[in-house]
Amino acid sequence: MDYQDLLFQRDDGVALVTLNRPDRLNAISPRLVHELLDVVESTERDDATRVVVITGAGRGFCAGADLAATPEVRAADVQMDEAAGYRRMLKGPIGHWGVLYSALGHYPKPIIAAVNGVSAGAVLSLALAADIRVASTAARFISVFARRGLVPDTGTSYHLTQLIGRGRAIEMMLTGEEVDAATAHQWGLVNRLVEPDRLMDEALGLARKLASGPSVTIELTKQLVNDLTREGLDRQLQNEAWAGTRVALSDDQGEGRRAFLENRPPQWTGR
Repeated sequence: MDYQDLLFQRDDGVALVTLNRPDRLNAISPRLVHELLDVVESTERDDATRVVVITGAGRGFCAGADLAATPEVRAADVQMDEAAGYRRMLKGPIGHWGVLYSALGHYPKPIIAAVNGVSAGAVLSLALAADIRVASTAARFISVFARRGLVPDTGTSYHLTQLIGRGRAIEMMLTGEEVDAATAHQWGLVNRLVEPDRLMDEALGLARKLASGPSVTIELTKQLVNDLTREGLDRQLQNEAWAGTRVALSDDQGEGRRAFLENRPPQWTGR
């Protein structure tokens, strides 16, 4: 696949994936979902890749799903979904987002998220799906779904609870309040916290250390940990998809998107 919305480079067993829509704070479109899925599928089979590092171009890691896409872009995305075929979409409840996050949950090699700025919504989920999170002091984490009249999806409700516990996770998800990098580190949401100018050196240094290690041992260790939780993730992706379908029928969901696009506070009606 020819990538348009991400950059891919590989060196010494480390694949560096950079979300590359800086003018949109790297907001994720269906095209970027498919490109990320292609990276996951191709590197899983490639012995030249031992570790994957994911980061964002510009000043943000990612602002979540691209809610401001034009009708023309959305129409092109639908065509892309159809061209991707049954296997990609599953034509079932979890859709292309769920297929990507399920693939990440089953990915056998270490994934490091280098979080350089805001990480919100569906790409908070991308950071959570990584095995290790290295964040700059400029990073911010926002489970923004409730602020848009949406329920958490893409595994957020699962990973966030696993990482920081039920109380903190449900507060983040219900309030949509921003969590700064220092707090995220204190809570265990972030493994390592560094100054912005050291972020990529830290993340890539850790990746090279893992890439130079015993790959069979590392992958089996990850499998042992994942086997404890993988069934729960798959079930929760289905649960999130059901809840998302239900809330999509509500008036509040449409109001959340309109308010975001019009840059105003939403007027919730509870319907």
